This record gives sequence, structure tokens and C-alpha cells, in this order.
Amino acid sequence: MIDKRFFDISNPIKLSDIQNLSGAVLPNPETANIIISGVAGINKATKDDIIFLANDAISSTLSKTNHYKEMLKNVNAGACITTKELSKFVPEHIPLLIYPDPRGLFIKLQEYFYKPKLNKNRIMRSAKIGKKVKFKNKKSVFIGHNVVIEDNVEIGQNCYISHGAIIKTGCIIGDNCKIMENAVISHTIMGNNCRIGENSVIGGIGFGWHSTPMGHQRVPQLGRVIIKDNVEIDANSCIDRGAIDDTEIGQGTKIDNLVQIAHNNKIGQNCIFAGMSGIAGSNKIGNWVLIGAQAGLKGFITVEDNVQIAAQSGIMKDIKKGQIVMGYPALDIKDFLKQQAFLKKSIKKQK
Repeated sequence: MIDKRFFDISNPIKLSDIQNLSGAVLPNPETANIIISGVAGINKATKDDIIFLANDAISSTLSKTNHYKEMLKNVNAGACITTKELSKFVPEHIPLLIYPDPRGLFIKLQEYFYKPKLNKNRIMRSAKIGKKVKFKNKKSVFIGHNVVIEDNVEIGQNCYISHGAIIKTGCIIGDNCKIMENAVISHTIMGNNCRIGENSVIGGIGFGWHSTPMGHQRVPQLGRVIIKDNVEIDANSCIDRGAIDDTEIGQGTKIDNLVQIAHNNKIGQNCIFAGMSGIAGSNKIGNWVLIGAQAGLKGFITVEDNVQIAAQSGIMKDIKKGQIVMGYPALDIKDFLKQQAFLKKSIKKQK
């Protein structure tokens, strides 16, 4: 049950509406007028909910686990989104929608049915707005209590800037962006449909030093942070601006809580950075790179497209396209597993 205190719930829709909007196949036309009011997990679904069944892993589990098959028999959902291959596992009493990416369609329905409760479009009296701030459509934005927007900032339409956020001089924020509580944004050009999480700092000063016998001299950080469309940066993360070149975050990249990305990094499209990962300065990271929790990258290396880096790995050299690496220092995963097997055997022999 979705708590109505936190979400606005949209009107029910027919299966035929979902079919028309998504292009899914409705095998039984007689089910077209069935009404769906929400989404649910398999265990808690009612006749008003839609569920989904997806991916080869689940298919393998279903074919081997009688317990899971029995559980499915007792499901009381109003409908199920699944693939043609998995449809044989869905009980006959549950209407089907056949779709190649069941989880993707399920997510879209989640977004349709449940809208987070946000304050309506208005500017709170305690917000401080500087000189020459340009709003694309001032009536479409929400600006919360104690927000500070400094001079010469540009704000797109339908933006949500929550309580205590600070947007510093000259920044550009695109359309449909959400800046959450106490985030600080400086030296940043941001695209559309971005989200910056609570307490994150974007465009802060990079960690650059020139060491001399007299001590450490800070290197001026003169670059910017360029954030492309559809980027999400979650709570308590820090993206440093460039020293001279810009720090760049590619379109569609998602960054978890407590992530550090240092100055001058060039990050490609649709990457994922898990929590507590840390990226030193001046790296080039390709598209569709997955970086696990607490992994770390030294500076001045190149990680090519479609690389996967396991949690807690230490990356000390370039990684070629498509590699999966693990360990510290990181190795190709096959070499890492061989190394671990050898060590186990060696320890057993010593005992």
C-alpha cells in the first residue's frame, strides 16, 4: 500500500489505455476494459494492481523452484506485464500484457500512478533572489524557504528549488530540474531534467595544490561543471569544478549518495556511480560505465565504454572497452578469481 501522505495518486486506467500508450500486446481482447488502480509486488497485489514478471534470472528460478511456482498460483493481481517467453508461468486467471521490457513499463506506470507530494508553484517570502536573475517562466517554479539565488542566474521552467538551497552567481539551471534541500551549486551549467540531492555540492573548489618548501599553495580552480540532460546526483555528493578545463557529466548519468568526483573529469553518458565511490582528477570515463560502491580511481587514466568496476576496487591504470575488473589493484575479473583460487590452495597446503 502506497502511503497517500507522501504521494498523489492518479486516476485508474484501463488495460487498453496501457496498451495504447506503450505498444504492449494484449493477448486477450476481452480483458481490455479491466481497470488498474496501481502497481504492487507479487506478494501484495490485489485485483486492482498490476504486477510484472521479467528477465532470464527469474525464468531460471521459476523453472527450478516449486515454491516460487506455488506462490505465483496464489497471486491475485488484476494484470501482469511480462514477456512472451515468461507468460507460461503466469496463472491463467491473471490477464496479460506482453512487452519486451516488463520492468521498464512497470516503472513508467509507477511514475504515472504516484506523484511525490511537492509544494505548489510559488516563491517563499524568505527566499533571497539576487539581481538580474532570469526566469524562463517564473510562475512555473517553486522556490523554498531560505533559498539563496545570487546575481545573474538563469532558471528554466518547471524547476523545484527546495528549502535552504544556494545557487551562486552566474549558474544556469535548465528546465524541469529539482534542486533539493541545502544543495549548493556554483560555477555550473546544468541541462534539463536533472536532480541534485540533499546537501550535495556542485562546482565546489577542486583539491589542487602546488607544494613548495614553504608549504602547499592552492591552485586556482577556474573551470566549470557542465551537467548534461537527465543527470541525477543524490544526497551528500560532491562534484568539483575544473582547474582550467571543465568537469563534465554526460547525459543520463546517475550518481549515488556520498560520491566524490574531482576536478577536470570527463564522464560519458549513462554511467552509474554507486555510493562512496571516489574519482580523482583528470580522468576520462566512457559511456555506460558501472562503478561499484567504494571503488576508487587514481587520476589521469582512461576507462573506456561499457566497463564494469566491482565494489571496493582500486583502479590504477587504463581499462579497455567492455572489461569487468575487480580487486586492488584491479585485475580482469577472470584473473582476479584465478588469483583468489591460487591463494586458497596455497593456504590449505601450508596448513
